[in-house]
Amino acid sequence: MNAPASVDLASLRRRLWLYRALSLFLTVFVLCVLLALRSAMAVPEDPDVEVFDVPARFEALSQKNPDAADVSETYFYADGATVHMHVMGRGQTCPLHIHRKTHEATIIVAGQAEVHQVWGQEDGLAERRGTHGPGELIASGPFTGHAWFNRATDRMLGNLVFASPRFDGNLYVEADDARMRQGAAPFVHVPPPAAEVLAGSAVREVPLPALSDRMTVVHLGEGDYAVAGTRAAPVLVYVTQGEGDVSAGDARPMKPGQLWVLRRKASVRARQGHPLSFYVFKPGA
Repeated sequence: MNAPASVDLASLRRRLWLYRALSLFLTVFVLCVLLALRSAMAVPEDPDVEVFDVPARFEALSQKNPDAADVSETYFYADGATVHMHVMGRGQTCPLHIHRKTHEATIIVAGQAEVHQVWGQEDGLAERRGTHGPGELIASGPFTGHAWFNRATDRMLGNLVFASPRFDGNLYVEADDARMRQGAAPFVHVPPPAAEVLAGSAVREVPLPALSDRMTVVHLGEGDYAVAGTRAAPVLVYVTQGEGDVSAGDARPMKPGQLWVLRRKASVRARQGHPLSFYVFKPGA
């Protein structure tokens, strides 16, 4: 009399185990899918050391966009600062403009830049005009007007732009715009000849009145220069002349035109007879 009940119970147990196994399989499957999606959507962590050959990038952008008026490429982006390449077309002009918050320092990478700057002086406006070549730095603070010209009709102009706080676009103005009276006098730095750097024979670091005093220029004839970069506060280095090596876990060659983003401690050493000059920018945490 009890046989049918035993059969039903056994069948029920088999079904229960089947449901449990199926539930476990579905749970594991869903977890695997979620983990895969999370991994695919995760932003990769920035490397400890990044090196950009900026002149080579300029040539690549110029060849890819030979008829463009403006081309840009970003190398560093953070809450407090940006660094990007601005390539101006042949015969191109970037009209007079200001930045309301951003301090800007531009290093010429390739070509010749004609720069017109306007700022406040006493009860009026002062201005300067200059022509600058590779390695030279031109700095403009907030509300200091600046216009850029590439007079060459056969070659593009490459500019490496450091901005702090990060670049937020251009506000174009007329030549008599009263807002430029709030601007401070601009700053220009021309790297010294290699012989002058070698004569110093040691490390000389000179603070520059640019980017809220977060930029310096280093001349290295002998010895080492220590870079205290971290993930929270990286250090950026742009080389203008000389040859050397960077030790940051491993040794890598340093040459003119390189932009280094260092998120760890590093050491720079010049090669004998090839003194280094480079700009150092500390955007802060």
